[in-house]
Amino acid sequence: MDLFKQFDTYSLKARVFPALIAGLPTLALLFAIVPWDHFGISHAIAAAMGAVLLFAFADMARHRGRVVQMQLGTGATPEQWHRGNPDVPEISKDTFRDHVARQLKRSAPTSEDEQADPARANDFYLSANAWLRDRTRDTRAFSLLFSENVTYGFRRNLLGLKLAGLVLNFLVLMFCSGILWFRPTYFAALPNLEEKLTFIIAAVLLHSAYLVFAVGKAAVRDASRAYGRQLILSTEALMKKTSGAPKGTKASSRSDGLR
Repeated sequence: MDLFKQFDTYSLKARVFPALIAGLPTLALLFAIVPWDHFGISHAIAAAMGAVLLFAFADMARHRGRVVQMQLGTGATPEQWHRGNPDVPEISKDTFRDHVARQLKRSAPTSEDEQADPARANDFYLSANAWLRDRTRDTRAFSLLFSENVTYGFRRNLLGLKLAGLVLNFLVLMFCSGILWFRPTYFAALPNLEEKLTFIIAAVLLHSAYLVFAVGKAAVRDASRAYGRQLILSTEALMKKTSGAPKGTKASSRSDGLR
């Protein structure tokens, strides 16, 4: 628990949790091959290695997640502002578009602009989204938006770790099978070794099936659209805020899934 306190809410849910999921069989093997009937230097080493693996996977999750985001073109969803996109009602988008245009001191794209020069229209909408993100960092006031951001970050980063997780699962499977087959002296002396390794092998197979069938591009795109939709809808709260509520509310936690 003290280890988890080193992370903020977003980092814990969107980086550490994917890291734990991706490296779960590896961590299980690490603790299974260390005898826990007494405590010594080996336990300190195992605990340190587990912490290092967790931090390394969390950092890797962030890096690989950004690569996934670039490859899929998710995160920034300017097309949701376009007329004809069903994610947000048209009447709401018209009102939100006019408000953001006034704040940016730029002319909002017309329907003809979106069709004739979609790249230029998207440039305005990307600026609109950047403006909205900068003003919705109060995770208490915009809790639903923050929740969607966390979901997107979790799915994106877990997809980024998918290949690494499957490779580690294969190595763990080979390692466990080798121990069961050759029974080296050190491992043969461990209590309940066969039971532990059989459990780890079963976990590896189930874990691999989860990564293959449940972790994919479609889930990331769906989460990206949900976040983009909620980001646009947050304009309504900002409009109410500028009409009389005090400004400058301090954010309670970072919301940096798209950074």
